[in-house]
Amino acid sequence: MPFDASQLRKRGRSLASVVSPWLIGRRPVASLAVGVLAAILALAVAAGVGMTIGSSRVADLVVETWTGAEFHVEVVAATCLVVGIGAVSAAITGGFVPTVALVASVPFGVGLARYGIEYTVGHMTVVVSLPEAFADGAGAAIVIGLPLAVGSYLVGVSARRVADSDRGNSGPGIRPERT
Repeated sequence: MPFDASQLRKRGRSLASVVSPWLIGRRPVASLAVGVLAAILALAVAAGVGMTIGSSRVADLVVETWTGAEFHVEVVAATCLVVGIGAVSAAITGGFVPTVALVASVPFGVGLARYGIEYTVGHMTVVVSLPEAFADGAGAAIVIGLPLAVGSYLVGVSARRVADSDRGNSGPGIRPERT
């Protein structure tokens, strides 16, 4: 059955009024604040990773944990923290875009931390340029951040719906019979 926008117009609603809360969120100001927080978090992660262990070491830790070569508690804890923060964001704003921005900002920041790193290819020394670092960050945000963000969004929206529905009571409410 194809989608019929005329049914929305009959009820005084538009397609934008239906899609916008799902995409942007129920609270646009909160969604904007989350977007700004995501940009700040990405830069903070890039600076922190760049000044401490480096993005290549973070990548090694993630790969070792993912493949089972060696389990790193810090990788699992950081992943759970990022998913939890994304779920709280989704529960508060209800927007998919702000949740994706917030969760994907961490892997984006790790990829961005490659900026300025020197590495050797054959007999040449190459420095990672800003466009390369940005591309690495975008790739990490898509490959790692997007699946985590989808999970965060689903958990957060589900938690909000459970909290909003009869304070967690399931089943039909008690209603007196009308005679």
